Amino acid sequence: MMLENLKRWTDYDLIKEYGFSLETLGAQVFNANFYILSHNHAADPILNYGNQQVLERWEVSWDELTRMYSRDTAKPVDRADRSAIMEQVKVQNYINGYSGVRVSKTGKEFQILDGTVWNLFTSNGDLCGQAAWFKSVIV
Repeated sequence: MMLENLKRWTDYDLIKEYGFSLETLGAQVFNANFYILSHNHAADPILNYGNQQVLERWEVSWDELTRMYSRDTAKPVDRADRSAIMEQVKVQNYINGYSGVRVSKTGKEFQILDGTVWNLFTSNGDLCGQAAWFKSVIV
């Protein structure tokens, strides 16, 4: 769903770009050399997916990630900017070129560079969350 919605909004085909196979797509994305994560559509969204790069960068286990509020990926001082971007995405359906400072569970800061953030819709057209993809960070 994340990759279908990414292509829908941006015309960027991550599957084609990385030569992923549909048969093993989940494992390939989870182990890929980029960051991809998503949160649900709750009033205070909780993360519901992050690949291995995300788990390592945020220094969390899968269980910790999937109980983590999306807002907690940023320091309190940076949350207003992050929230404004998420609201912009809700209206525009996606943004390219996103950059922002984030923080790991242990307090290590890093900067996302040139990310894409987009809305996630079910096949029925219901908004179910948002996702982000980026290739690199500055530590």
